[in-house]
Amino acid sequence: MKISLRVKFFVVLLAFSLGPIAISRTLMSQASQDVLKKTGDQTRQELLGIMSDEFKYTASSLLTLLERSSEVMRLAVIGVAREVDGTLSVSPAGDDSPLFLANDFGDPDLTPPDAARRQGYARRTMGQGQQFIQVSFDHPTFHLPQTVDERAVEPEMRRLLKAAPAIRTIFQNLPPAPFWINVAMESGVMMTYPGHGRLPAMYDARTQEWYAGARGSHKCEWFHRVDPASRYIVNTVAYPLRDATGRFLGAVSIDIPAHAMMPDHQLEARWGGKVRTFLVERLAEGLPTDKGLPILVQMEPNEQGRRHWMSAVEQEWLTFDEPVGYAILLHAMDTRDSGVVDVTFRGKPSLCAFASAESFSFLVIAPKAVVAKLPNEVNATLQGLFDEVRALSSVISGVMLLITGLIAWFGSRAITRPIFAIVEVARKLTRGDFGARIDHYTGDERDDLINSINEMGPQLKELMHLNRIMEVAQEVQRLLLPGAEPELDGFDISGGILYCDKTGGDYYDFLKVCPGHEPPCLAVVLGDVSGHGVPSALVMATARGQLHTLTDIEMSPHQRVGTINRVLSRDLDGTGRFLTLFYLQLTAGSNRVRWVRAGHDPAIRYNPATDEFGELHGEGLPLGVIEDYTYETNETSLEEGEVLVMATDGVWEARSATGQMFGKQRMLAIIRENAHKRAEDIRLAMMAAVKSFQGNGQEDDIAVVVVKKGASGKPMARHSISFRMTNKENCFKCFQPKVEAFGMEHGLHPKIIFHLTLVLDELITNIISYGYADFDEHPIDATIALEGDQLTIRVEDDAEPFNILEAPPPELDIPLEDRTKPVGGLGIHLVKNMVHGIQYKRENGKNVLTLRKGMDISKTHCPMQG
Repeated sequence: MKISLRVKFFVVLLAFSLGPIAISRTLMSQASQDVLKKTGDQTRQELLGIMSDEFKYTASSLLTLLERSSEVMRLAVIGVAREVDGTLSVSPAGDDSPLFLANDFGDPDLTPPDAARRQGYARRTMGQGQQFIQVSFDHPTFHLPQTVDERAVEPEMRRLLKAAPAIRTIFQNLPPAPFWINVAMESGVMMTYPGHGRLPAMYDARTQEWYAGARGSHKCEWFHRVDPASRYIVNTVAYPLRDATGRFLGAVSIDIPAHAMMPDHQLEARWGGKVRTFLVERLAEGLPTDKGLPILVQMEPNEQGRRHWMSAVEQEWLTFDEPVGYAILLHAMDTRDSGVVDVTFRGKPSLCAFASAESFSFLVIAPKAVVAKLPNEVNATLQGLFDEVRALSSVISGVMLLITGLIAWFGSRAITRPIFAIVEVARKLTRGDFGARIDHYTGDERDDLINSINEMGPQLKELMHLNRIMEVAQEVQRLLLPGAEPELDGFDISGGILYCDKTGGDYYDFLKVCPGHEPPCLAVVLGDVSGHGVPSALVMATARGQLHTLTDIEMSPHQRVGTINRVLSRDLDGTGRFLTLFYLQLTAGSNRVRWVRAGHDPAIRYNPATDEFGELHGEGLPLGVIEDYTYETNETSLEEGEVLVMATDGVWEARSATGQMFGKQRMLAIIRENAHKRAEDIRLAMMAAVKSFQGNGQEDDIAVVVVKKGASGKPMARHSISFRMTNKENCFKCFQPKVEAFGMEHGLHPKIIFHLTLVLDELITNIISYGYADFDEHPIDATIALEGDQLTIRVEDDAEPFNILEAPPPELDIPLEDRTKPVGGLGIHLVKNMVHGIQYKRENGKNVLTLRKGMDISKTHCPMQG
């Protein structure tokens, strides 16, 4: 009687261990789980209720604190205005107190003695870090616009200086926070306390929104803007200065950083997790709510990067991921003064506590995981108790398993003897001895394994034979592809293919076709059979045979493709396979090309002279789908140097290790970068880029064919010069002789050389004047390249992000006194009108500006590209 090996082991293990282990573990686990669930659920609910109440109380307390802080700031700015009003009528005669100007900060002889870098007063850097600002708590500083004469306004500055002690006292009595107190006058003078020197040279308080708002008001007004000194978003409260007749004299403001008003960091430290606070505007009944709640104040996130002080602060909206929770929150805010609502915020289930005033609400939002931290800790403690009980059970089980293991050890020797015989035969099979056999039988399931091993030898022999056949098939398919690049007068052509299996369905070919009475013609064919492997290779071979059969017959391109389609449709009927094909016909010595598109992606067309891309479109179904489908022949002309690229989807659908697709944009970049090279070099660059991009190996066949118009096939001549300068050098003296020498060497017109010098001078002057906020030395790299009749100027710098294409045009037709925009922008305007194309991008922390200029000195049109 044959007894199962599984039954033998089962009886022994069940008798000695599994019964007691299963009973003890089941009873102990069930009891522990019941206690844990009941205790944990009750404790968690009670603690969550307590935490939610505290969360709601936090929101109400913070709203009250924010309202009181706003009122304190409002009273403080009114107090400063009254102190300043009292000093404006006092004569400054006999006052020799030192006046410190913002522009003089950094000069040890002209900086206040107590000036130092203070905690809290910081400036954002390009790397999203912080740089502490040097400030003075003993002295204010005065900022004068560039058009204001210091001597003319000195009396007024000395009168304002008499209010400094009172302003200092008000500052010391305000809640501790990094903020500025500003007094700006109609004359352009602006006094700032604490004193600092971080205001841009072109800054004029009279042009700012808060100053204009104070001019048209008789009360305190709040504004939301970017502070020019720190580049942080600040909330500004402004109050007008008026004389006894009501005439506007200036404005007083206090700037408070948004992050100083919002307690996000304190709440995160208290709750031990990410907590966000927002002051939002209450939406009136009837207004749309789909955009979210308008944010009045929030903690400015560091990931927003550095802001320019001249840019407006766009309105931001508080949105929630789940509309039902958002609707419940809106209803609760309309019906209650405070409360807590479940919402989904930034992908996480969260609690939103709110406290509302008449026109605004204060929101505190935290993930439920933060609020539930204490309940989770309690559950963790209970879980630990359960783990201890389970550990005790595991010890008992381990002892039983040890006893079972000793018994099984001695019994296994008799059981495993046949296995050694199986292993020996398996080793012979791996060495190529496919006739090896096992003659020992056990009378249980091991006999099935022995029979499988005995059957494996002939099967392995058959697989080895099949593998040799596949190698032959691979060699045959390789021989079916073109053995060399074709030669055709007026064209440079190259093709190549990489299979992901030993054989595949991608196909390219070059065929000399019969054009009748026309000059010699060459058909360039690229195809892709659905799927890959042997079936696709057979379809490809069939299509190739049809194409070669028709080469000696005088037919138009669409007739050739239609004839092949009729044959393939009958052959592939019911198989679900098809062939996409792009058929391109070239005529020797002619710029005319004709093509048929049968379901394949259009060929990419690039003209280096104009830097323009296009495609060879056309209608047509894949071959083998509809037998009587009628195809169309399309026709166009190529210019000298123009490049055509045909490829299969294995190129743009190649994926990196992270799953990102290679895409057609990378293809276009490679074509543009290598367009001046031979067709073979362009193709090799494309295939090398795809190969290095693939992170998990090749998953599809890859075929690329490149056709370049040009009989010589030689790369276009390209000459270039590169040089590096720094913002500490006299850059004009550095590059001017090099530009002139480059122009004379390559025979450039003197006017072109003058334009190059002027464009570089304007660009580098703007970079040095406005791009750097520190006093460090920074590199500026420039490259000038001449390719054919096209000049390319490339400038790279690590200054602040600035796209000259977004610079507003200067108001050239408006008198100076009537202009609303700041004076300037003429240099950028001049650059735009001296070149024919501009491109800007921010790459690797650098501004990269590329300008193109043709050699025709009569044209200065500039199509701008972002």
